[in-house]
Amino acid sequence: MKKAFGIMTALFILVLISFLLMLVLKVSSISIKHTKDAYLNTQAELFMQSSIENSLLAIEGYDRSNNNNCLKHINFLSSDKRFEANITILRYYCYDDNDCPNCDIARHIKTDTSHGSTLLKIVVSTTNSLRNDGKQLKISRVTLQKP
Repeated sequence: MKKAFGIMTALFILVLISFLLMLVLKVSSISIKHTKDAYLNTQAELFMQSSIENSLLAIEGYDRSNNNNCLKHINFLSSDKRFEANITILRYYCYDDNDCPNCDIARHIKTDTSHGSTLLKIVVSTTNSLRNDGKQLKISRVTLQKP
């Protein structure tokens, strides 16, 4: 066997090992990004559930005696200031005319079981760029809730 063949074999093995190491680093960086995104999505979903419950409390505690109007928008900011929830109240559903707010989004219904329900649109987004790629996380949901 010639000496040059041994050097070529050693160089080929070094290139092959470096290629495999770069592949492992690429896969691990993708795995880290996926884990971070899944963690942020879970936090955003939990903040969304909390915002829905807090918006129902805000609707129940809203004073409708002033100007006889209704609550249409609510904004929440998480305690660590990482997530912001913008809640738009799309509809109020009321059975009784006395309980129904005097506003354009209130709808009268014919069944007592749905009395007091509200149709909410919730959009939760990150306040600053928490991801490495600079994109903003945004989750939205439309839900019918009964306070």
